[in-house]
Amino acid sequence: MKIRNSKTPDSLPDLYYPLSLWKSEIRRLVSSQNLGCLIQTCVFFLMFFFFVWLWLDPKLIYHGHGQSVIYPICTSGTNIFADFPPFPGKVTMYIAARLSHYYYYSWAGALIITVIAWLLCVGTGKFITTISGGGLRWLRFIPAIFLLAQHGRYYPFLLAENLALLIVLFLLYLYIRIPLQAAWFRLVVFMVFSAVIYAAAVRLFLVFVLLAGIFELFNNRRWLVGFSVFFSVLLIPYLTNTFIFDLDLGDAYHRLWSFPLQLTLKEKILAYSFFSFFPIAGFGCGIWRFFAAKQKPEKSRSGKKRKSSKSYRGPRTPFSMVAGLRRSKIKWFLETSALLILTAAVVGFTYDPIARQNQRIDYFARHKMWDELLQQASKPSLQSCDMFICHDVNRALYHTSRLLHDMFLYPQHYAGLLLTPNKRLPKQMMVQIWVKSSNTLYELGHVNEAENASYEALSTLGYYPEGLQRLALINIIKGQTDAARTFLHALSRDFLYEEQADQYLQRLETDPLLSTDDQIRRIRSFMLVEDSIKKTTPKDLLEKNKHNRMAFEYQMAFLLLTGQHNAVAHSVKYLDNFDYPQGRIPRHLAEAILLYTAMTGKKTDLHNRRINAGTVRRFQKFTQLFQRHKLDLQTAAKTLEKEFGDTYYYFYFFLLDRSELEV
Repeated sequence: MKIRNSKTPDSLPDLYYPLSLWKSEIRRLVSSQNLGCLIQTCVFFLMFFFFVWLWLDPKLIYHGHGQSVIYPICTSGTNIFADFPPFPGKVTMYIAARLSHYYYYSWAGALIITVIAWLLCVGTGKFITTISGGGLRWLRFIPAIFLLAQHGRYYPFLLAENLALLIVLFLLYLYIRIPLQAAWFRLVVFMVFSAVIYAAAVRLFLVFVLLAGIFELFNNRRWLVGFSVFFSVLLIPYLTNTFIFDLDLGDAYHRLWSFPLQLTLKEKILAYSFFSFFPIAGFGCGIWRFFAAKQKPEKSRSGKKRKSSKSYRGPRTPFSMVAGLRRSKIKWFLETSALLILTAAVVGFTYDPIARQNQRIDYFARHKMWDELLQQASKPSLQSCDMFICHDVNRALYHTSRLLHDMFLYPQHYAGLLLTPNKRLPKQMMVQIWVKSSNTLYELGHVNEAENASYEALSTLGYYPEGLQRLALINIIKGQTDAARTFLHALSRDFLYEEQADQYLQRLETDPLLSTDDQIRRIRSFMLVEDSIKKTTPKDLLEKNKHNRMAFEYQMAFLLLTGQHNAVAHSVKYLDNFDYPQGRIPRHLAEAILLYTAMTGKKTDLHNRRINAGTVRRFQKFTQLFQRHKLDLQTAAKTLEKEFGDTYYYFYFFLLDRSELEV
């Protein structure tokens, strides 16, 4: 069979592909070994996809800690190449920015992660096969396993770095396959490729240099080219920074190995281990090939290999063919089982279940899925005083009308109630405080403080769609419709919020103040119209509107969390301003009143309400048991926790840290 392009110059030779070559190629592709490898790959990545989709749940990564911890340059209408100055790695950052928003949908995020893992598997397999001479192909699955381990930690994901690694493997494959014999020409091609990688995928530049150098040393035995490749680590950043970028020279080299993420030590080890796997594997495969070559039979003087001394086993029979097929199936099954066991072991060792549960709580809070949030927070592994979890739990308890009844079913700390900003805290924590507190302050009626927190979060993050939405609603409440339209137009550029923003813009055309919106009307009736030099408290909001139930319950919760049961006892009269059951008192308020009476001997005016008899009996039993163990508080805490751990008085005696309370 002769294949010739009509546009091919006559000086070029015809390309001949005999039918025998086609047949042998087809046999190779459908051989049992390749078919088994294909099935193994399909099984692995099918399970990979469903695990990422149904368990890791990429939308939790997208919604990390109340904000989109992704690359903030993905809104439609933004031209990254015109609106942002050039910097190394800009291309992969842009692609990651476009793809990262699809993590909003778990199935789409899982598909992206799986495709990246599969491409890494293919690229790694090509490189390993080239360096090792055909062996050690099972190493191609290691990058996919690392990728699972990364996402199982739920830290801000390294999507840009993973895309950069794909670019590195692609250009490395081209560099290996180009039939260039002249050393100087190979070096020129390498310099061009390395400059492209530095500009587009800077953080994986070192990986490309090491892999290309290993190939030249072990496969081509071009020592001069190999060491010149290693020397380019110093040259390429200087040249690209001189002719393309305008960076400080120290910054140009610093970008080669730094990650822009605030990772823990364990997470840094995981990230750097992932990217260092490739040069280590390349070097190991080169050594493997070197020793494997020594084990091959020597050639005779005529150039032919010496015949093996193996005895003749006779012609292949149907029985021997069946036995061989059975052995290959057993080998395939064992290899596949070993691969899955290794994957499960690595993921199990690196997986962070606490991070997953924290992310789920944050996701439920963001989408106001209060029942799911409380169910997640009740799990034993979450029994810790994380102030952000406390904040979300208390918000969920209020919206399910359980705050003053079941607050102490969950770990509590007064600092988590309203998340007061503190300049001494790390910047990352401050951002989370601004993001979360803006939602609660808005619902309470702290409109001005909610606006300030939203601006702080927006200025720090650069792009924060929930902040744009919150600022739009605040300006509508204040009657500043033009400013609200500005924020809504900015929000409409995000395809995830476009429909919601357009709906608000359409409603503003007919009703500029949204006077028929129940939520807007409620906040207007609660909000303070004047600023104060002092920090506004729920008590101030109650003075503005005595029917602000959220302000009342948060004020009572604050008094309980700071051990002020005397103030709680004198607040019973305010229950009549709300729709609490007639004649009853919320459980935690009743417990505080009982403790106040027991400690002071004074009676409390219950204003025609009564304390549940079961609550009284339970307090009396606690008092008796506490008196028995009061000399040993540690023993008392362990003894009483199971029966009384969900009460205010248990919190007051055993969990309240009075040294942390602000004076």
